[in-house]
Amino acid sequence: MKRKIRPEFRIFKVETEIRKGRGESGYRRPGGSDFNILWEPATDVYEKGREVVVEAEVPGVPLEHLKIVQWGNRLAISGVKQEEPKAKKVKFHRLEREMGVFHKEIVLPVPVETEKTVAILENGVLTIRLKKANVKKEIEVKIQKTREENGGK
Repeated sequence: MKRKIRPEFRIFKVETEIRKGRGESGYRRPGGSDFNILWEPATDVYEKGREVVVEAEVPGVPLEHLKIVQWGNRLAISGVKQEEPKAKKVKFHRLEREMGVFHKEIVLPVPVETEKTVAILENGVLTIRLKKANVKKEIEVKIQKTREENGGK
């Protein structure tokens, strides 16, 4: 069922599309590919001890409609929030809840161990715990005079 938007509310849809086009939401990936992303969940990212914790509000989204992908220092949360069926003749007076496809990309503040990520969905909040990687803050790099000293590489 497709939602009908009353004319007086269309300005909000236009404003949202402009915001998305400016890259203020997860509408486009860095490569510029268009996705049919309708909204982004609100998220908090914080460090707690040896973990980075990401909390995303995804009320009404079942576990089987969620996907988390992690690569490098990035984390992506995506999924679909299905619209509840309404009677055919419904007149909306207020329409604020987000529905449809969502996607959120987060740049993690520190390196993490990818294989030790844990995610839990509880009470409409997706909590992702990422273990910080043991990385030295500074690494001294030896400087060579010529390529020949390095075997021509």
